[in-house]
Amino acid sequence: VRHIHQGKAKQWHCPGLKRIEKASANESQVLIALAGGEIIYFELDPMSGNLAETGNKDMGADVCCVDVGTVQKGRSRSMFAAIGCRDQTMRVVSLDPASMLAQKSSTALRASPHGTALQFVSSGSGSVEENAGDADLILTVGLDDGSSLRVGVGPVTGSISASPARRFLGARPVSVSRVTVGSSPASLLLSSRPWISRPDPSSGRNVMAPLSYAPLDHGCAFTSDAIPEGIVATAGSTLRILSVEAEGSGLGTEDEAFNSTSSALRYTPRKMCLLSTGTTQPQQERSLVLAVVESDYNDYGLEEKTAMGFDGTGGTGKKSKKDAKKDGDDDAMEMDESDDEEEKKDAKDDDSDAEDELDEDELEAVATPIRGPFPPGPGHWGSCVRLLDPSDGCSTLDCVEMGRNEAALCCASVRFHSRGGEALLAVGTVTGMTMHPLKQSTSHILLYRVMNGERLQLLHRTEVSSGPVLAMAHFQGRLLVGIGSTLRLYEMGKRQLLRKCELRGLPTMVKTLQTAGDRAFVGDMMQSMQFVRYDSTANRLVLVANDRNPRPITCQELLDLNTAAVGDKFGNIAVLRLPQGADAGAVDISGTRALWDSSREDTTPKLDMLCHYHVGEVVTGMTRASLVAGGAEVLIYVTVTGRIGALVPFISRDDIEFFTLLEGCMRTDAPRPTGREPQAYRSYYAPIKHVVDGELCESFTKLSYEEQKKIADKLDRTVDEVAKNLERVRHS
Repeated sequence: VRHIHQGKAKQWHCPGLKRIEKASANESQVLIALAGGEIIYFELDPMSGNLAETGNKDMGADVCCVDVGTVQKGRSRSMFAAIGCRDQTMRVVSLDPASMLAQKSSTALRASPHGTALQFVSSGSGSVEENAGDADLILTVGLDDGSSLRVGVGPVTGSISASPARRFLGARPVSVSRVTVGSSPASLLLSSRPWISRPDPSSGRNVMAPLSYAPLDHGCAFTSDAIPEGIVATAGSTLRILSVEAEGSGLGTEDEAFNSTSSALRYTPRKMCLLSTGTTQPQQERSLVLAVVESDYNDYGLEEKTAMGFDGTGGTGKKSKKDAKKDGDDDAMEMDESDDEEEKKDAKDDDSDAEDELDEDELEAVATPIRGPFPPGPGHWGSCVRLLDPSDGCSTLDCVEMGRNEAALCCASVRFHSRGGEALLAVGTVTGMTMHPLKQSTSHILLYRVMNGERLQLLHRTEVSSGPVLAMAHFQGRLLVGIGSTLRLYEMGKRQLLRKCELRGLPTMVKTLQTAGDRAFVGDMMQSMQFVRYDSTANRLVLVANDRNPRPITCQELLDLNTAAVGDKFGNIAVLRLPQGADAGAVDISGTRALWDSSREDTTPKLDMLCHYHVGEVVTGMTRASLVAGGAEVLIYVTVTGRIGALVPFISRDDIEFFTLLEGCMRTDAPRPTGREPQAYRSYYAPIKHVVDGELCESFTKLSYEEQKKIADKLDRTVDEVAKNLERVRHS
């Protein structure tokens, strides 16, 4: 331990052959842990300015992490220190001279601690200095299993609270450091990705948000004249200094849990899929690219707009500085910029303060996209296929414009066995399609190859009939395509795709399509889900089951081989399951093949509806994913208004009973701004089934303490236990 005071350095050496393994310090205190479990405490003498050894203690187990805590305003020392030991315990010891290093409390952990931080956090609005009397002493612990634990410590007795808040952060052990964000204390947690844990200034509730940055190995607080609230961290062999902007970063808001990266497009995105651009050789690294198909109705293509002399700058013929830097890159939409804005930008070069004079309305007007000329008749489309690099901020690698009035509506990544398993991009297009009535002149399936991971090469075009191509998916080394009311299986040929088998007579039009094993899950535009099975011996597609309730399907997601979640245009989400043994009739064991389909609608097995929930907005997409590395999978959905929601599955009977009772209490006690019954709203088109209204349960934290206490008594819980359960499910 080296102490530098007034230009002179004083050193303290470890006794014998021992070495320092862990250490922590604040303004006046130093706590070190030696190999073998011995801790030694130093304190700065305010009179002489020397660092003196005050006490030592053997913890009886190897020490994994230590933290000496923070010093409150008006005090000379921290009264407690946190010590994590290899025996999976967390201990709080006293630093009071009257009871030096005496253990005040301890708690058992489910894994060995890896990092810890003990600091005072304001429980209300304002900083810790302003609310010194209301500040809470919080202990944050990072574990080796990738989870974190946050628990309160008594500021007088040092006792650890009995209801800790846990959260899984990643696959790597979690290290914890004290930092400052927005003039308030916070914790930096490093796992598979960096996290910030801090109190919300408005509500006082603790929020935890992932940082939009690369994974870090180590980090701690950093302060300088240029960066008053910074973080110095290491990532591999690099040293990095960064700062966290509390304003506008989403911390403490509904956007805290998300990190978004935007990319400008020419038209409305219709579909996207991931492609692997590597080869089958193991020594070459594989990379992923994102293919997006875009199209707009009643719009001209890029070539037609250019031929008409369309100028996105409003006809001035001038380019903005942002467009000039792109050197003519026209992948993004043209931006509206008048002469006044150009003059203001020129004046900004002379006076840097002129930027402040632009109000929000003027800045928004600068970035207003211009639509372009309006076609005189129906059937006009503008469309393109774009290749993005997700690892480079979704930058555009290649953009292929479709032909005149040709619209790309769907895409899929397909690996043909005859092609050696190379990932190809299949795109379904229509030409001259009109909405009323719904018709088109021709439909095509285009096959692209990704060259060098950055460019699209057209292999061939296949003209199809029977309707527009709205859905396609990879299926057993072939391409399964939904063409109108027909489901067709294709194999790759030298000049075009080769038709292998098909299933005709689907209710209206194939809208969504997914495959798993020998089954295809078809979403109809008006008549809900159709489960189809492929009989490889007879080379035919057989209808296994369908839904008895008509649903205008907009999106779907497989949950397992027999279960699918669907969303419709009326704002409903339903989970449908195939009855046990329903696919037995789809197997032809007679060895003969009928010349016609002998099945009847009344004999076709029907799907069972397991869950139903009314969201209230058109559900445009859903996927099954885990937002945290190693975390549980949830069903994530998005709506037409830009809303992102999640359906979290319960894994224990206790959680089901608790949240069902809480939902029942909130239905009667929660305020109703519109006067509508919550259960009646969630059952707008069909009764709600096996889904707990999470938004209604979340309103528990917005009630007054008297109302919270009343509801908690009905549940035989405390208010803190109810809030902890809500936070646990929110962070799952």
